[in-house]
Amino acid sequence: MQFAIETFNLTKNFGQLIAVEGINIAVEGGSVFGFLGPNGAGKTTTVRLLNGLLKPSGGSARVLGMDIQQESDFIRAKCGVQTDTNLYEKLTARENLEIWGMLYGLKGNELTSRMNALLEMFGLAERRDDLVGTFSKGMKQKLSIARELIHDPEILFLDEPTAGLDPEAAEELLQYLKRFVENKRRTIFLCSHRLEEVEFLCDSIAIIFKGKILITGKIEELINNLWKENWFTIRLEKISQEFISTLKNQKYISDVAVSDQKIMVALPDEKDISRAISTLVGLNANIFEVHRDRHSLKDIYFSVIPQDKK
Repeated sequence: MQFAIETFNLTKNFGQLIAVEGINIAVEGGSVFGFLGPNGAGKTTTVRLLNGLLKPSGGSARVLGMDIQQESDFIRAKCGVQTDTNLYEKLTARENLEIWGMLYGLKGNELTSRMNALLEMFGLAERRDDLVGTFSKGMKQKLSIARELIHDPEILFLDEPTAGLDPEAAEELLQYLKRFVENKRRTIFLCSHRLEEVEFLCDSIAIIFKGKILITGKIEELINNLWKENWFTIRLEKISQEFISTLKNQKYISDVAVSDQKIMVALPDEKDISRAISTLVGLNANIFEVHRDRHSLKDIYFSVIPQDKK
Protein backbone atom coordinates (compact mmCIF):
# COMPACT_ATOMS: atom_id res chain seq x y z
CA MET A 1 0.00 0.00 0.00
CA GLN A 2 1.21 3.51 -0.87
CA PHE A 3 0.96 5.64 2.25
CA ALA A 4 0.60 9.42 2.11
CA ILE A 5 2.82 9.73 5.19
CA GLU A 6 5.22 7.22 6.73
CA THR A 7 7.70 7.76 9.54
CA PHE A 8 10.51 5.45 10.56
CA ASN A 9 11.83 5.98 14.11
CA LEU A 10 11.54 9.73 13.53
CA THR A 11 13.29 11.68 16.28
CA LYS A 12 13.89 15.34 17.09
CA ASN A 13 16.01 16.69 19.93
CA PHE A 14 16.39 20.29 21.02
CA GLY A 15 19.59 20.09 23.02
CA GLN A 16 18.84 17.76 25.93
CA LEU A 17 15.09 17.92 25.29
CA ILE A 18 13.70 15.00 23.29
CA ALA A 19 10.64 16.49 21.57
CA VAL A 20 9.88 13.50 19.33
CA GLU A 21 11.32 10.07 20.06
CA GLY A 22 11.39 7.26 17.52
CA ILE A 23 7.84 7.62 16.22
CA ASN A 24 6.41 5.25 13.62
CA ILE A 25 3.11 6.13 11.96
CA ALA A 26 1.52 5.35 8.59
CA VAL A 27 -1.23 7.50 7.07
CA GLU A 28 -3.33 6.14 4.22
CA GLY A 29 -3.98 8.45 1.29
CA GLY A 30 -7.50 9.87 1.03
CA SER A 31 -8.15 9.52 4.76
CA VAL A 32 -8.35 11.74 7.83
CA PHE A 33 -5.67 10.86 10.38
CA GLY A 34 -6.03 12.11 13.94
CA PHE A 35 -2.85 13.01 15.83
CA LEU A 36 -3.78 13.27 19.49
CA GLY A 37 -2.00 14.26 22.64
CA PRO A 38 -1.88 16.89 25.40
CA ASN A 39 -0.15 20.22 24.90
CA GLY A 40 3.59 19.81 24.62
CA ALA A 41 3.34 16.16 23.56
CA GLY A 42 5.16 16.70 20.26
CA LYS A 43 2.33 17.25 17.78
CA THR A 44 3.53 20.57 16.35
CA THR A 45 7.14 19.41 16.17
CA THR A 46 6.03 16.35 14.20
CA VAL A 47 4.12 18.48 11.69
CA ARG A 48 7.13 20.74 11.22
CA LEU A 49 9.33 17.71 10.64
CA LEU A 50 6.94 16.26 8.07
CA ASN A 51 6.89 19.55 6.17
CA GLY A 52 10.66 19.88 6.12
CA LEU A 53 10.67 22.92 8.40
CA LEU A 54 12.83 21.06 10.93
CA LYS A 55 15.60 18.57 10.32
CA PRO A 56 15.23 15.32 12.25
CA SER A 57 17.86 14.29 14.77
CA GLY A 58 17.32 10.67 13.81
CA GLY A 59 15.15 8.37 11.77
CA SER A 60 13.39 9.35 8.57
CA ALA A 61 10.00 9.99 7.00
CA ARG A 62 8.40 10.02 3.59
CA VAL A 63 5.53 12.27 2.55
CA LEU A 64 3.82 11.39 -0.73
CA GLY A 65 6.74 9.06 -1.34
CA MET A 66 9.30 11.85 -0.93
CA ASP A 67 12.04 12.04 1.68
CA ILE A 68 11.47 14.91 4.12
CA GLN A 69 15.13 15.91 4.08
CA GLN A 70 16.02 15.46 0.43
CA GLU A 71 12.78 16.72 -1.13
CA SER A 72 11.34 19.17 1.40
CA ASP A 73 10.61 21.88 -1.21
CA PHE A 74 8.54 19.48 -3.30
CA ILE A 75 6.69 18.29 -0.19
CA ARG A 76 5.75 21.82 0.84
CA ALA A 77 4.43 22.48 -2.67
CA LYS A 78 2.13 19.47 -2.31
CA CYS A 79 0.90 20.23 1.22
CA GLY A 80 -1.18 22.86 2.97
CA VAL A 81 -0.51 23.73 6.61
CA GLN A 82 -3.14 25.59 8.64
CA THR A 83 -2.02 26.44 12.16
CA ASP A 84 -3.75 29.81 12.71
CA THR A 85 -5.80 32.28 10.72
CA ASN A 86 -3.14 34.96 10.07
CA LEU A 87 -5.26 36.55 7.35
CA TYR A 88 -5.02 40.02 5.85
CA GLU A 89 -7.98 41.63 7.58
CA LYS A 90 -7.91 44.81 5.49
CA LEU A 91 -8.35 42.79 2.31
CA THR A 92 -11.40 40.92 1.08
CA ALA A 93 -11.83 37.16 1.19
CA ARG A 94 -11.24 36.98 -2.55
CA GLU A 95 -8.08 39.09 -2.32
CA ASN A 96 -6.69 36.89 0.46
CA LEU A 97 -7.12 33.80 -1.69
CA GLU A 98 -5.79 35.58 -4.76
CA ILE A 99 -2.53 36.61 -3.06
CA TRP A 100 -1.98 33.12 -1.67
CA GLY A 101 -2.70 31.53 -5.04
CA MET A 102 -0.24 33.82 -6.80
CA LEU A 103 2.46 32.76 -4.33
CA TYR A 104 1.96 29.24 -5.66
CA GLY A 105 2.22 30.42 -9.27
CA LEU A 106 -1.50 30.37 -10.03
CA LYS A 107 -3.03 33.01 -12.27
CA GLY A 108 -5.79 33.78 -14.73
CA ASN A 109 -8.77 31.51 -15.15
CA GLU A 110 -7.23 28.69 -13.13
CA LEU A 111 -6.82 30.90 -10.08
CA THR A 112 -10.28 32.44 -10.47
CA SER A 113 -11.88 29.02 -10.84
CA ARG A 114 -10.20 27.66 -7.72
CA MET A 115 -11.09 30.74 -5.66
CA ASN A 116 -14.73 30.54 -6.66
CA ALA A 117 -14.93 26.81 -5.96
CA LEU A 118 -13.40 27.17 -2.49
CA LEU A 119 -15.53 30.15 -1.53
CA GLU A 120 -18.60 28.19 -2.59
CA MET A 121 -17.52 25.01 -0.79
CA PHE A 122 -16.95 26.83 2.50
CA GLY A 123 -20.11 28.92 2.28
CA LEU A 124 -18.28 32.23 1.79
CA ALA A 125 -19.31 33.04 -1.79
CA GLU A 126 -21.73 35.79 -0.78
CA ARG A 127 -19.04 37.46 1.34
CA ARG A 128 -16.20 37.20 -1.16
CA ASP A 129 -15.90 40.98 -1.56
CA ASP A 130 -16.25 41.84 2.13
CA LEU A 131 -13.25 42.78 4.25
CA VAL A 132 -12.00 39.86 6.33
CA GLY A 133 -11.90 42.16 9.37
CA THR A 134 -15.71 42.02 9.39
CA PHE A 135 -15.80 38.22 9.50
CA SER A 136 -16.71 36.09 12.50
CA LYS A 137 -14.18 33.72 14.04
CA GLY A 138 -15.78 30.78 12.27
CA MET A 139 -15.68 32.49 8.89
CA LYS A 140 -12.01 33.34 9.36
CA GLN A 141 -11.25 29.73 10.24
CA LYS A 142 -12.96 28.53 7.08
CA LEU A 143 -11.18 31.11 4.95
CA SER A 144 -7.79 30.19 6.42
CA ILE A 145 -8.40 26.55 5.50
CA ALA A 146 -9.63 27.54 2.03
CA ARG A 147 -6.42 29.52 1.60
CA GLU A 148 -4.34 26.42 2.29
CA LEU A 149 -6.35 24.53 -0.33
CA ILE A 150 -5.91 27.09 -3.12
CA HIS A 151 -3.04 25.15 -4.74
CA ASP A 152 -4.98 21.87 -4.47
CA PRO A 153 -2.62 20.16 -2.01
CA GLU A 154 -2.63 16.42 -1.65
CA ILE A 155 -2.24 16.65 2.13
CA LEU A 156 -3.76 19.24 4.46
CA PHE A 157 -2.29 19.63 7.95
CA LEU A 158 -4.73 21.11 10.47
CA ASP A 159 -4.01 22.18 14.04
CA GLU A 160 -7.12 22.55 16.23
CA PRO A 161 -9.26 23.93 13.37
CA THR A 162 -12.32 24.47 15.59
CA ALA A 163 -10.49 26.19 18.45
CA GLY A 164 -12.42 29.22 19.67
CA LEU A 165 -15.52 28.44 17.62
CA ASP A 166 -19.01 28.18 19.05
CA PRO A 167 -20.62 24.71 18.75
CA GLU A 168 -22.67 25.62 15.66
CA ALA A 169 -19.70 27.06 13.76
CA ALA A 170 -17.51 24.11 14.80
CA GLU A 171 -20.08 21.59 13.58
CA GLU A 172 -20.43 23.43 10.28
CA LEU A 173 -16.66 23.45 9.73
CA LEU A 174 -16.38 19.74 10.52
CA GLN A 175 -19.07 18.96 7.96
CA TYR A 176 -17.19 20.99 5.32
CA LEU A 177 -13.98 19.08 6.06
CA LYS A 178 -15.75 15.72 5.88
CA ARG A 179 -17.25 16.60 2.50
CA PHE A 180 -13.88 17.85 1.27
CA VAL A 181 -12.20 14.51 1.96
CA GLU A 182 -15.09 12.52 0.49
CA ASN A 183 -15.28 14.62 -2.69
CA LYS A 184 -11.61 15.32 -3.34
CA ARG A 185 -10.05 12.15 -1.90
CA ARG A 186 -7.35 14.22 -0.26
CA THR A 187 -5.56 13.43 3.00
CA ILE A 188 -5.99 15.41 6.23
CA PHE A 189 -3.52 15.17 9.12
CA LEU A 190 -5.49 16.55 12.06
CA CYS A 191 -3.73 17.60 15.26
CA SER A 192 -6.22 17.94 18.08
CA HIS A 193 -7.21 17.03 21.62
CA ARG A 194 -10.94 17.35 20.89
CA LEU A 195 -11.79 13.67 20.99
CA GLU A 196 -15.38 13.82 19.73
CA GLU A 197 -14.32 15.82 16.67
CA VAL A 198 -11.48 13.43 15.90
CA GLU A 199 -13.80 10.44 16.21
CA PHE A 200 -16.29 12.11 13.84
CA LEU A 201 -13.68 12.88 11.16
CA CYS A 202 -10.91 10.32 11.45
CA ASP A 203 -10.40 6.83 10.15
CA SER A 204 -7.17 6.19 12.05
CA ILE A 205 -5.34 7.86 14.92
CA ALA A 206 -2.09 8.02 16.83
CA ILE A 207 -1.74 9.19 20.42
CA ILE A 208 1.54 10.87 21.31
CA PHE A 209 2.71 11.58 24.85
CA LYS A 210 6.05 13.11 25.82
CA GLY A 211 7.29 12.59 22.28
CA LYS A 212 6.43 8.88 22.09
CA ILE A 213 3.61 7.18 20.22
CA LEU A 214 1.52 5.26 22.76
CA ILE A 215 -0.88 3.66 20.30
CA THR A 216 -1.79 3.95 16.62
CA GLY A 217 -4.23 2.30 14.22
CA LYS A 218 -7.81 2.35 12.99
CA ILE A 219 -10.21 3.40 15.73
CA GLU A 220 -12.52 0.38 15.45
CA GLU A 221 -9.61 -2.06 15.38
CA LEU A 222 -8.05 -0.44 18.44
CA ILE A 223 -11.34 -0.74 20.34
CA ASN A 224 -11.68 -4.40 19.39
CA ASN A 225 -8.10 -5.12 20.42
CA LEU A 226 -8.34 -3.29 23.74
CA TRP A 227 -11.74 -4.65 24.76
CA LYS A 228 -12.26 -8.25 23.75
CA GLU A 229 -15.60 -8.62 25.51
CA ASN A 230 -18.99 -7.19 24.64
CA TRP A 231 -20.75 -5.28 27.42
CA PHE A 232 -24.52 -4.93 27.47
CA THR A 233 -26.67 -2.89 29.85
CA ILE A 234 -30.04 -4.30 30.90
CA ARG A 235 -32.40 -1.84 32.61
CA LEU A 236 -34.96 -3.47 34.89
CA GLU A 237 -37.98 -2.41 36.90
CA LYS A 238 -36.19 -3.75 39.97
CA ILE A 239 -33.13 -5.87 40.69
CA SER A 240 -32.99 -8.83 43.05
CA GLN A 241 -29.99 -10.72 44.37
CA GLU A 242 -31.39 -13.79 42.61
CA PHE A 243 -31.02 -12.06 39.23
CA ILE A 244 -27.40 -11.16 39.94
CA SER A 245 -26.32 -14.53 41.34
CA THR A 246 -28.03 -16.45 38.54
CA LEU A 247 -26.32 -14.39 35.85
CA LYS A 248 -22.94 -14.76 37.57
CA ASN A 249 -23.35 -18.54 37.45
CA GLN A 250 -23.86 -18.60 33.68
CA LYS A 251 -20.74 -19.89 31.92
CA TYR A 252 -21.35 -17.74 28.83
CA ILE A 253 -21.18 -14.56 30.98
CA SER A 254 -17.65 -13.50 31.98
CA ASP A 255 -18.56 -10.61 34.29
CA VAL A 256 -21.56 -8.91 35.90
CA ALA A 257 -21.84 -5.39 37.31
CA VAL A 258 -24.75 -3.54 38.91
CA SER A 259 -25.64 0.17 38.96
CA ASP A 260 -28.99 1.59 40.10
CA GLN A 261 -31.66 -0.40 38.26
CA LYS A 262 -29.22 -1.66 35.64
CA ILE A 263 -27.31 -4.89 35.27
CA MET A 264 -24.24 -4.87 33.01
CA VAL A 265 -23.06 -8.18 31.58
CA ALA A 266 -19.83 -8.97 29.72
CA LEU A 267 -20.16 -11.53 26.94
CA PRO A 268 -17.29 -13.05 24.96
CA ASP A 269 -19.89 -13.80 22.26
CA GLU A 270 -22.32 -10.93 21.66
CA LYS A 271 -24.98 -13.35 20.41
CA ASP A 272 -25.37 -14.65 23.96
CA ILE A 273 -27.26 -11.51 24.98
CA SER A 274 -30.44 -13.34 23.96
CA ARG A 275 -29.58 -16.10 26.45
CA ALA A 276 -29.03 -13.54 29.22
CA ILE A 277 -32.40 -11.94 28.48
CA SER A 278 -34.11 -15.36 28.47
CA THR A 279 -32.50 -16.16 31.82
CA LEU A 280 -33.90 -12.97 33.37
CA VAL A 281 -37.33 -13.48 31.80
CA GLY A 282 -37.33 -16.97 33.30
CA LEU A 283 -36.87 -15.31 36.71
CA ASN A 284 -39.88 -13.05 36.03
CA ALA A 285 -37.71 -9.96 35.60
CA ASN A 286 -39.45 -6.93 34.09
CA ILE A 287 -36.99 -5.67 31.46
CA PHE A 288 -37.36 -2.07 30.26
CA GLU A 289 -34.38 -1.71 27.94
CA VAL A 290 -31.32 -3.53 26.58
CA HIS A 291 -28.47 -1.85 24.75
CA ARG A 292 -24.89 -2.58 23.85
CA ASP A 293 -22.27 -0.38 25.47
CA ARG A 294 -19.99 1.08 22.82
CA HIS A 295 -16.43 2.07 23.57
CA SER A 296 -15.21 5.31 22.04
CA LEU A 297 -12.04 7.16 21.17
CA LYS A 298 -12.29 8.76 24.62
CA ASP A 299 -11.98 5.31 26.19
CA ILE A 300 -8.90 4.58 24.06
CA TYR A 301 -7.29 7.90 24.97
CA PHE A 302 -7.75 7.59 28.70
CA SER A 303 -6.72 3.95 28.72
CA VAL A 304 -3.23 4.74 27.36
CA ILE A 305 -2.42 8.21 28.75
CA PRO A 306 -0.65 7.84 32.14
CA GLN A 307 -3.10 8.25 35.02
CA ASP A 308 -1.37 11.23 36.64
CA LYS A 309 -1.27 13.14 33.33
CA LYS A 310 -4.84 12.76 32.08
